[in-house]
Order: sequence, then C-alpha cells, then structure tokens
Amino acid sequence: MAISVGRLEVVTSDHVVLRYDLAGAGNRGFAALVDFLLATLLTTGWVIGWTRLLEGAGAPLLGLVILTAGLFGWSYFIVLEWLWNGQTVGKRLFGLRVINEDGSPARFLAVFVRNLVRVADFLPAFYGLGLIAIVVSPRSQRLGDLAAGTFVVRARTPRVDWLSLRTLGSGTSGAGAARAGRTEGTTAPPLHIGALSGEAQRLVREFVAREGKLPAAERAALAARIAAHLRDRVPDASEQDDVALIRAVAGSLRASGER
Repeated sequence: MAISVGRLEVVTSDHVVLRYDLAGAGNRGFAALVDFLLATLLTTGWVIGWTRLLEGAGAPLLGLVILTAGLFGWSYFIVLEWLWNGQTVGKRLFGLRVINEDGSPARFLAVFVRNLVRVADFLPAFYGLGLIAIVVSPRSQRLGDLAAGTFVVRARTPRVDWLSLRTLGSGTSGAGAARAGRTEGTTAPPLHIGALSGEAQRLVREFVAREGKLPAAERAALAARIAAHLRDRVPDASEQDDVALIRAVAGSLRASGER
C-alpha cells in the first residue's frame, strides 16, 4: 500500500495496482450531515412510537426507550456500512465508500470500531476532532479510521474503461493476433461473465492494458494466476492459453458494456 497526495494505491497479490482517490473533509462533512439528520429522524421516530405504545407506563420503561434510542441511531451507521458495501445514505449521495487497507469493503469489526470511536470524533461539537484529524492526517483519516485501519475513498459510478478492454495492437501480430481474435473479432459469441466479481473484472482490464509492458516470464506467471481464477467462473470458455482466455473475457466485458 502506498499513500500519495490525495490518493491511495493498493498492490494486490497479483501485483496489480488499484488506485483510489481519498475523500476530503468537505464531502465527508456533507455526507456526515446527511447521515446525522437521517439518524436523528429515525431516533426521534423510534422514541415517539414507543412512547405512544407505552403511554402510561412507568419511568423505568420510558428510560429504557430513551437508552435504546441512542443505540438505534448509532446502529444506523454500523448496519449500513457493513451490509451496504461500506456506504451509508450520505456516503452514497456524495460518492464515498469505506474500505480496508487492502482495498476490500470494510468488514464488520472494522466498521464497528470506526463507529465506536465516532463518539470521540464528534467532540466538542459535530465532528470537531474528526474534521481536524482528516485535515491533519496525510491519509485523510478521522480518529475512527485510524483505530480501525480504514479509509474513505471516492466511489464514483463505475464506467467501462475502453482502453483497458482492448488488446494491444502495436505489439501483437502473428500468433498473438490469432489469440486476440476472439477479443477483437465479432464472430465468437460473448462469454457468460455474470459470475465474475468486480475485483476479477478489474484484474482482467489491468492485465490487458499492461501485458505489452510486462516481461514474458512475469506476464505468463501473472496470466496463469488470473486464468486459474477465471476458468472456474467462466465455464463456457474454450481457450486453453491463459492470455487468450483473459483477452476473451476482456472482449466479453467490452461487448457487455456496449450492449
């Protein structure tokens, strides 16, 4: 993992670099405001609803309702970030996402820890310490992120990278052009790629974009690892050559984007 100004770079086990833009204090502040308002509305509705149901009940029950209301509002952040791919309503509106250091969506324990420390980030008033930490930290992390090892990155709507989905033409000829035929041609039907995860699709695009710059041995080793992952998820692929398989999957991804 590497941190540059405003950018997080994660190197996968297959030596592919994934780049993320770190979210700044401005967008995170607006997203937090939206989430805070929604959590407040939910908490208020919780208290009003239970107060009416328990009308005439003793003070202990009403005190329990108020106590659970705080937990209910706090769980808004935990449940959504855990089950909604690192996003809350506010984060989705402003195109943000919480991820781990390896680029994967934040797991439950990390989400729990970062939201547990939210109480400290909120001091002395509305994320005062949290915003200061984001500005001062070279990784744009608030106190909760530092404790959980998480980052908030920009997560714009995915777009097809046409350049990465093309096979390289300048250095491909002869046997290489024959292997690329399925990717660049229109005669072969597209593969069924519905079982591919977003991470697998990103690896395919990165490989096709960079294969011409890789040494032969490194390219073959990397292609073998990626192809081994693809063969189980693309059962209708007939290519025996690892590079040809990856190019065929890239062509199907491109065809899917065109459709």
